[in-house]
Amino acid sequence: MYFTLGLKKLPFELEEKQIIYIQGSTGRDVEFHIMRNYHRIHSYFASHGYDFCYIPYLKRELDRYEVLHYNAPYCKNGHLKYITDDNFILNYMTNPEGKESIPPSLLYYIPGYVDEECRDAECQLRGLSLTESSFKGDDKLEGALNHILNDIYEKKSSPKESAFDSNIEPNTDKLLLDADDNFDHEAKVMIQEVQARIEELKKKGISTYIIKRLALNTNERLSRLHITKRYDILLIDYFMEIKMTPIQKAVFLLFLNHPEGIIFKHLPDYQEELMDLYKKVRGYRYEKEAAIKSIMDVTDPLKNSINEKCSRIREAFLSQFDDYLAHYYYIDGQRGEPKKILLPRDLVKWD
Repeated sequence: MYFTLGLKKLPFELEEKQIIYIQGSTGRDVEFHIMRNYHRIHSYFASHGYDFCYIPYLKRELDRYEVLHYNAPYCKNGHLKYITDDNFILNYMTNPEGKESIPPSLLYYIPGYVDEECRDAECQLRGLSLTESSFKGDDKLEGALNHILNDIYEKKSSPKESAFDSNIEPNTDKLLLDADDNFDHEAKVMIQEVQARIEELKKKGISTYIIKRLALNTNERLSRLHITKRYDILLIDYFMEIKMTPIQKAVFLLFLNHPEGIIFKHLPDYQEELMDLYKKVRGYRYEKEAAIKSIMDVTDPLKNSINEKCSRIREAFLSQFDDYLAHYYYIDGQRGEPKKILLPRDLVKWD
């Protein structure tokens, strides 16, 4: 049986390619079958490009050091206390009095689909209820899972028609005139390039919220940033070093020196300071002619060099930990406004 959940605003972004299991109020027997068939269900959805989110398994995944460290670098293994209600999504129902009647179900988001009965809700999730009979017979489970895909394909419409989709990609086919115009586009290109490498560690949407809920006795915090005499970039509370090329590191240090931010069209005013930083970072390997060309390119607001450097700096942090923390460390900003590093400077130490 299909149904639609009308929900208040959720503390995470809905993912189109995610199927979420909830136990509901009467799902103990179905829960047993889900546990026994988890890998089968996961493989089925994965073969169609979907991620199956089963919260008890997600909790177990967090015991893997690399997954925990990427999503919560401030937290040590063994410090998680599991307090998340596996049915927590139901706490956001617009009609909470109906919570007890929700059966064990698979929930999914269809961009563009709006159930008129839930139009006043801030977001909607479709659901397919499960019973014990869903798991009986060799092809019964695959049939039930296939019903979800059929429902998605039938109801899916163009994202621009959705009342809930606010992430419509801008048109980037226009001629981009300068570095500031190209800043957001270059960042999107970079994220696409590195997404495959970090996807295994970065669990999307729901899981970032769950990680925060799970960490009962952990203190989510920004790490102190330590710039050593050799210009190593250390996040001492996360026990990690951020690697960059010399020119990327010089650009990063330039923006770190200016908490007020830098407007790209004013970059030529910072040539001398950037050159000085680059010399210090390069040390005895400094080559004057190559350095001059690099600095001239980076500080030319009509060239894309500054965007390339900012994108690689962003990548250096995102490859180590999740963006909900990483965005404090890389260079970012709105078009026409100063680009800056958000990290509070009382967390920065220079040798």
